[in-house]
Amino acid sequence: MKLLGFNIPFPFFTRNRIGESFYDMTTFGEWSTVTSNMHLGLNHPILSPALLFISKLFSQAEFQIVSKETGKVKKNHRILPLLKRPNYNQTFSDLLETLLFTQMANGVGVIWKKSTFGTTRVNSLYVIDFSLLEFPETLEIGKYPNIDSIKKIKNTTLIYDKAGENIPIKIKDLMFFYDMPNGVDPRNAYNTTSRLDGIRQTLYNTVDSEIAKSIIIKSNGKEMISGVKEGFPLTPGEKTKVEDSFNNSYGLGALRKRGLITNASLKWDSLHIIMRDLGHDEGIKTDAGIIFAALHLPSDVYSIAGAKSTYKNANQSLVSYIQNEMIPTLQSFINTINDDLFKDEIYEIEGSYSHLPVMLEFSTIKIDNAKKQGEALTSLRTAGLPDKLALELVGLPEDTDLKELPSESSSSSEDGNQLTLNETESNI
Repeated sequence: MKLLGFNIPFPFFTRNRIGESFYDMTTFGEWSTVTSNMHLGLNHPILSPALLFISKLFSQAEFQIVSKETGKVKKNHRILPLLKRPNYNQTFSDLLETLLFTQMANGVGVIWKKSTFGTTRVNSLYVIDFSLLEFPETLEIGKYPNIDSIKKIKNTTLIYDKAGENIPIKIKDLMFFYDMPNGVDPRNAYNTTSRLDGIRQTLYNTVDSEIAKSIIIKSNGKEMISGVKEGFPLTPGEKTKVEDSFNNSYGLGALRKRGLITNASLKWDSLHIIMRDLGHDEGIKTDAGIIFAALHLPSDVYSIAGAKSTYKNANQSLVSYIQNEMIPTLQSFINTINDDLFKDEIYEIEGSYSHLPVMLEFSTIKIDNAKKQGEALTSLRTAGLPDKLALELVGLPEDTDLKELPSESSSSSEDGNQLTLNETESNI
């Protein structure tokens, strides 16, 4: 907080060990002035674990390198060691988790490709914080660069973490991954907003609510003891004497007493505040709902309210989330990797979540569909339809190899059906 040109921390209400309550000018954190989405992502009681849940789910994808022409897996490609150990500190799943976390917090995730000195061979991959990249003001990086200016742009040097590491990095050595649509900033096509910007006030409100709860907890449970009309006030000496008559400080801090004993006629009142009446928990749940909606997290999958959902519904919601959120995010990541690390190669990287236990049910559905396609194809060919038309009707490519498929009535045999299934699956 600035007052008369001086940085003065906003006072924070606290209580010391002997029960005195006061405003502390030294213990307040950065929440009143924080501007970094990464700070919010890393330190928020609701947002941080939600981002971690999504990032860990994203990092469970399995990858393989295949030929663009044949689809066959390449098991000894030069990039494979890099994918197993992208840098000294991380495995590839760690890198993916870090990338998506920063990508969702900033709106942009960035991977820095470090090459062997004097060569263009990439030997390490690091995730860096986009908010710490400084673009030169003279750099023309609008939305519509022509093909001749792209090379100049990619050879431009940016400064990373100017106040700290101060590392010069060329744009061509960076890969950019977007959570929100890029290209909407007319001044910088590499920049985009973060989905956290739209819920920033909600994020602040949640923290403020937790601070308020802490204040109440520290100052709650007070008692008021006063003389009744027929009684008489206690003198200081009498008060001390009766308080020291019994050891009634068990379980409390130093110099604090649990009760008061006296022979005077006194009136007792509780100043305790019932937390439920303040609506604190309801407010937190409402804020959490807004945060989870911004992250597209269904309540059946992730909820602090402990939503009552059946195992089947939870699984179906998780599968739907993987299909609608994780797979498109993964495909966007793969497209960027292929366009950069596998550019001008005959190979490309593929990724999938089909190995996850929750997705196994859909593997069974896929096999059943393949079986039905095979059976339908066999029946159509047996009925005398041309192969091209039969393939079109069952939804298979025209170039499917049918040389070994039976076309006579004998195709209804068990062996014929099994052969049809195998051939059909190979073309799905």
